[in-house]
Amino acid sequence: MIALLGASTLMLAALQASITAPTSAFRDCLHDAADKATGEKVSGDTIETYLRSACTVQMGTLKDALVAFRVKNGMSKKAAADDAQMTIDDYVATPADNYRFFAERNAAKPTPAAAPATPQPSTPQPPQ
Repeated sequence: MIALLGASTLMLAALQASITAPTSAFRDCLHDAADKATGEKVSGDTIETYLRSACTVQMGTLKDALVAFRVKNGMSKKAAADDAQMTIDDYVATPADNYRFFAERNAAKPTPAAAPATPQPSTPQPPQ
């Protein structure tokens, strides 16, 4: 009984490891792409598209790994693909929302008002 439990635990750990590396790679890519977008001054409206295009390879690898993992755990392929897409959408939404927040915050910084001109003391003119 204990051997069966141990074998099951090892098998589940191996399955979980199969999605850990693609997940980490995708999240790292999203982080790097968001930093790059800041330097390129990408607008908040286009950041999600920018992130998806910058991380296409990692996104595809993660989606494939998630689908395979969920199919092995008994989901239908269509349901697994839909679920994987929702997971990817969630991963993209977080850095996109953060980027938009900081972009709006940085754009809304008030510019310091120009200091009012101080009048120069006038020198009195001698009476004529």
